[in-house]
Order: sequence, then C-alpha cells, then structure tokens
Amino acid sequence: MCGFGLLWRYRFEYVLPAGPDVVYGFFRNTENMGKVWPAELGMRVVSREGDVYTVGFRLLGQFFTARFRIQELPGLKQHHETLDFPFGRLEHTISVEPSDSGSLVVEEMMLRSRNPFAGRFFRKILQYRAQAIKHSFGVAEKPVYRDPFRISLAAGSLMSVAGTVAAYALLFLQPFSFTGGRFIAGIIAFMLLWFFTHDIAHYVVGRIVGIRFSNYYIGLSNIVRLAVIPKPFRTLPIALGLKIDRQASRATPRGYAAMYTAGPLASMLTPLTVPLTMLSTNPSSIAGLLLLAFAAANIIFTAVFSPKAGCLAKARKAIHKNRRQK
Repeated sequence: MCGFGLLWRYRFEYVLPAGPDVVYGFFRNTENMGKVWPAELGMRVVSREGDVYTVGFRLLGQFFTARFRIQELPGLKQHHETLDFPFGRLEHTISVEPSDSGSLVVEEMMLRSRNPFAGRFFRKILQYRAQAIKHSFGVAEKPVYRDPFRISLAAGSLMSVAGTVAAYALLFLQPFSFTGGRFIAGIIAFMLLWFFTHDIAHYVVGRIVGIRFSNYYIGLSNIVRLAVIPKPFRTLPIALGLKIDRQASRATPRGYAAMYTAGPLASMLTPLTVPLTMLSTNPSSIAGLLLLAFAAANIIFTAVFSPKAGCLAKARKAIHKNRRQK
C-alpha cells in the first residue's frame, strides 16, 4: 500500500529479430498501438498535442479516455507517463538495445491505483501486448485475449439466481439471532436483490423479445458516468453486466426498450420486498422502517440517475429509434 493506493510493477524482456532502429521505430509509431492491445479494448489515439497524446479505450463495460506524455530519452529509450488516467497512475519505460539475434527490448511498468482489481486485469492486458509485439515480428503465435472478468451465460445466470434465492433465504429464515441480526440480514438481502436481479431481468425479458447475449461480465456501474463520485474512486463501483450479441438478436426497438427497462425496475422493486416483508409481520419494526427508507432512496436515485446515464437512457434511445423508423 502506498500514498496513492496499491502498487504493481511489471517487467517484460524479449528479443526481436530486427535491428534496433527498426524495432524502436515500431514503438514510436502510435498507429501500432491498436495492433498490439486487445481488440476488445478498441484502443485508439484521439488527439495529439506535441508529446502529449489522448487515447480512448473501452474497459469493464465503460468507455474511457486517458492522456499521457511520451518523452524521448538518450539512446533508443522512451518514457511514458500518464497525466490523466482513470485507473490511477501508470509509468512505462521502453529501451531497445542491440542483441546477437537482433534487438533486446526491456519494458518496465509501474501502476499505482486505488482499484484492488487493477493489477490483475492490467497484467493480463500487458501479457497480451508483449505477445502481440513478438507476433508482429514473427517470433510468436497470435495471442488470444482472455478477459479475466468475462462470465459465461450459464454461470452468470446461475450466480444471479443463487444470489436472489440467498436473499430471500436470509429474509425468511433469519439466521442471525443476536441483537440487530434481523437488520443485518435485511441489509444483506437488500443488497443481494439490488445487485443480482438487475441483469437476470435483462436476460429473461431480452430472451422473450428476441435479444441474444454472448456473456455476462464484471464491469463498472453506469454511475461512474455521473460526477457524483470523486474521480479517484470512479473505478470502484462494480456491477454485473450483459453483453448483447447484436448479430444474433432479432428484437424490435420496442423489444430493446423493454429489455433495458426491466433491469432498473428489478433493482428498484425487488429490494422493496425486503422491508415490506419485515413490516408485514411487525409494522413497528425499526429495521423494517430503516430499510423502507433505504428502498425509497434507492427508487428515487435510480429514477433520477438511470434516465440520464443508465439503462432507462438506453430504453429512451431505443424508443426514439423506433419513432424515427416510422
């Protein structure tokens, strides 16, 4: 742990069968960026101002931009430093030296981030990148990127159903007998329903209206699109997501709107069943009244937020698309 969060260091060392000038030129050409990063990231240069570049990429279900500076150092060496990076601070040094077999490349990277998962997914991405660079010079097979946060449809659906069942088991079985145990069980049940019913509702309604999905994934909540969370913490709110298979889907715009609407409705209404169940057996339950207040706040927040940057905003776009087609 450090002042800015967690610290990870990475080092890659490999030999490429080309002269140092050719290899260094490969790294200087920013057009090669999209070739060596996973295609799923959609990495591209958005703009350049001198030695400062702005790049766009998609990660954890969200689109991000990042600014970084490239400094040329003595010899065939360059230093990259992020100026505005959503996952913290990344520094990257590349050096190219002559070798008997061509050129020795040494890359050293340091990532500082408050996101505890950043180290894992950046290691996967950087390992892919090193393999892709070697593939570009014909000394390695084309790499396959395996997203560590991708979940199969079967596993994601099972996890969602299990989370929902666990919520109601806690609510009705009341496993905590100590003081405050009913409230704790209610809070856990509330959060399980809020988290797990959203995407299973998307999935069920989507299947009915003709939408097909390729996988679930662990990503970031759409709340990060609003300025309600301080910037250093915007990569922390995780959520379960569903990736739509557009080519296999046969839904109408209204079908898409119904699918998008199902998620926020589920995450608003199913948690409400927790305090209502508790109050049905004890109308004066303090735990039930507190959770009822939480449920009301959740409904109000979702009703305000979702039409701006969440699933209800996507539903509205689908309806507008349907109107334009008429």
